[in-house]
Amino acid sequence: MPLLGRRHRLRAIIVTGLRREFKRPATIVATAVGVGLVLVSSIVIVLFLGAFLPGQARDLSFFFVPASNGAILFFVTLMASVVGSALIADDLNSMALTLYLSRPITHADYLVAKAAILAPLISMIAVLPLVLTPFVAALLALFSWTIALEAIGLSLLLGLLFTAFYTSVTLLLSSLTTRKSYAAAGVFAVTFGLTIPADILSSSIGNSTLLYISPWEDYLALARAAFGVSGNELDWPWALAILLAATVVASLATYLRMKAVEVVSG
Repeated sequence: MPLLGRRHRLRAIIVTGLRREFKRPATIVATAVGVGLVLVSSIVIVLFLGAFLPGQARDLSFFFVPASNGAILFFVTLMASVVGSALIADDLNSMALTLYLSRPITHADYLVAKAAILAPLISMIAVLPLVLTPFVAALLALFSWTIALEAIGLSLLLGLLFTAFYTSVTLLLSSLTTRKSYAAAGVFAVTFGLTIPADILSSSIGNSTLLYISPWEDYLALARAAFGVSGNELDWPWALAILLAATVVASLATYLRMKAVEVVSG
């Protein structure tokens, strides 16, 4: 029988992976709690804007509040560690990788399929609540549709960038070990091992430049600039360059790591 083509194999990897993840209690809980908490808290702030944020203008700058919700950082990290840490590590541990990378699947195909499993799940937390919040605010006539549509577009771009960063970094960490627990710990280390020390050191020595090493602070710098919020300690072009460079470097490093794996083809 002829081998199935690349499209069929890619589709099989993606569909099987997503079905498996949506059957796992950990993924279901992380998705439901993460999306629910971020979305509900954002909409509650919209509904009771006068009580929570007295004096806050009903303009584009308001939507920095839901975009800067710390719950996004925690649940994106949790989702990346729960789902992404095992995507490549388990295949390396079970030697299933040699089967995946047999013809006609290439290393790039394999990584695209794995990213297509992880990215939609991360985006459900990093993108979906931020896009729905201005939409609901406009439906309730609390903000004009002009402001809401602009906020939706900016939130979509910010969320996709954050999703791409965590997808590439998580896949890199997963490709470096055969134990998903190590990769999961690495995801938390990248998040909180950089963010917390950067905040403490920058405050103690008065040097905000240290905040550039924190992906979350880079994201916040972009969000402040996008929504027109003052008080930005970081230059958003540098923050954008750092996040994009980290995403590209992590993706390239993962690809090179996969190329180094010996595969039996035929």
